[in-house]
Amino acid sequence: MKRTLLAAALLGAGLLSACTMTGPGNLRVHEAVLYGGAQERVVWVYGTLQGSASSVKLGSQSADLRAQVTDPIATPGSLSVNGKATYREPTTTIPAQVTVTRQGSTFTVTPASGAQISAVYYTDGQSWTRLNGTSGTVGGTRVEGLKGAGQLTDDEARVLADTLRPQGPLAVAVLANQAAPALAVEPTPTEHLRSDLYILSSVPAAQVQPPRPLPGTPTTPTPTTPTPGGNVTVTQIATGTNANTSEAGVQVAATASAASSLYARAYGRQSSVPTPPSVTGRTLIGVFLGQRPTGGYGVQVVSASSSGTQLTLRVRLTAPAPGAILAQVITSPWAIVSVPGSYTTVTVIDENGQPLPTATGGGQVR
Repeated sequence: MKRTLLAAALLGAGLLSACTMTGPGNLRVHEAVLYGGAQERVVWVYGTLQGSASSVKLGSQSADLRAQVTDPIATPGSLSVNGKATYREPTTTIPAQVTVTRQGSTFTVTPASGAQISAVYYTDGQSWTRLNGTSGTVGGTRVEGLKGAGQLTDDEARVLADTLRPQGPLAVAVLANQAAPALAVEPTPTEHLRSDLYILSSVPAAQVQPPRPLPGTPTTPTPTTPTPGGNVTVTQIATGTNANTSEAGVQVAATASAASSLYARAYGRQSSVPTPPSVTGRTLIGVFLGQRPTGGYGVQVVSASSSGTQLTLRVRLTAPAPGAILAQVITSPWAIVSVPGSYTTVTVIDENGQPLPTATGGGQVR
């Protein structure tokens, strides 16, 4: 009987030993807890592997840690978690924490009642700005991504900013409180950092107007007819991700009324529609990608060429990278450009020379 009990005890001890986590040396866990437009907890794990692999328990899941994989959100020194760059899990839904609107170089920030916000960042899809306040009308300062946001390291701020930026215009509010429960980690890490961020998707993009010449500067008259052929100068007027249409297409405006119709299509889901620039001697062209399931999609006109009264626009299309942190919001990306002259037909192609689908009208001026 004693031998049977001894054998059972040894077997139980062996099983317990086999289930013990072999955590890495100097285990460090850094979290970015995202709410609003992105409902996700993103966790970077750092440490020294015990051999070729180690293991930890994150929340209720056992995680296998190995050398880091190639991924847009991998950071130097971090370990892969179950074959991925980070550990990810959904976060709880919380009430809206802030609204942000942009007027030129200033921003209006309105925190929700009871919201605790320590900083607000904004991206127009090209660069990042840290707002100079968390309430009221404020200016902004150009910054390197989300550097300084919460307890993010510089590398974490960089990769998080890089994956969110193409989904702009959007704002990121750094929350001073923690809405979601803390992540349980076994064994206990030597360092556990956490940054809570509220993602505000679809902040209206500012209108970009061509620079005005200084007083007294001689100007070249704008041609009212297209050049016989060759490259055409393109001026980007505005871009956005929330057009008032779910269809892909091209819309051309050579008159003031047509320009107003184009702007209504691009800005119709916003509280106000900007005034279109003058179309005297010029043509406005809107390129609409149609409905997309998440953020991360965009369109940019990179060049234009003409042949008589026919204009061809070449565009660059962007899509989210695999594993990117995405704003979970339906988008409808668009871009509006201005070109000198007037055209009877406008064709839009991608960088591979393939035509984009067009809506009713086929991009023709009628």
